[in-house]
Amino acid sequence: MKRSVLLLASLVFGCLAPLQATSVRRLSFDDLISSANSIVEGSVVSSNTYRSSDGKLIFTSYTINVQESLKGSTPQLVTVTTVGGRVGNTILHVAGMPVFQPGDRAILFLEQSKSYTTIVGLNQGKFAISNGEVSNSISGLSFPDGAAGKSVKMPLDEFKKQIKLRITR
Repeated sequence: MKRSVLLLASLVFGCLAPLQATSVRRLSFDDLISSANSIVEGSVVSSNTYRSSDGKLIFTSYTINVQESLKGSTPQLVTVTTVGGRVGNTILHVAGMPVFQPGDRAILFLEQSKSYTTIVGLNQGKFAISNGEVSNSISGLSFPDGAAGKSVKMPLDEFKKQIKLRITR
C-alpha cells in the first residue's frame, strides 16, 4: 500500500514538474566492463522511433555499424534501443538516457534488457569518439550518494587498451 502511494505520488508530481536527473547506481570502469555482455566501437547508421505496443512509452532503436568488437561476439550491425524520442507531437525525454545522431561514433557498453540491447548505466556506458579521443557525458544522471559524477576523457587507443587489459584478467 505504502509503495503504491509513493509510486502514484511520484507519477503525479513527475507530470507537474519535469525531472532534471535520473538516479542510477554509479558504475566504475570495471563495473561497466563486467556488466556489459558486449563492448563495441561503432557508428550510428540510422534510427527508428516508435511507440510501445501498449502506446505508453516511446522507444528509439539505433542501428550501429560495428567497426570493432572489444568484448563478446556481435554481428556487423547491432540494434541498440533506448527509452525516449519523438513520435508526432509527443516527446518523451528521459534524463541521462543516451541519444545518438546518424554518423556518431562511440564505444558502447551493451547489455540485454528483456528482448532489447541497450546501454549499460545509461550515459555512463556511451563514450563518444571525436578527434582520436573518447569521452562520456554524465549529464542528466544523479547518484544515490549525492556526489557529483566524473566524466572520462582519454585517447581512444588507450581507452581500448584499458578495456582489453581488464577483460583478459
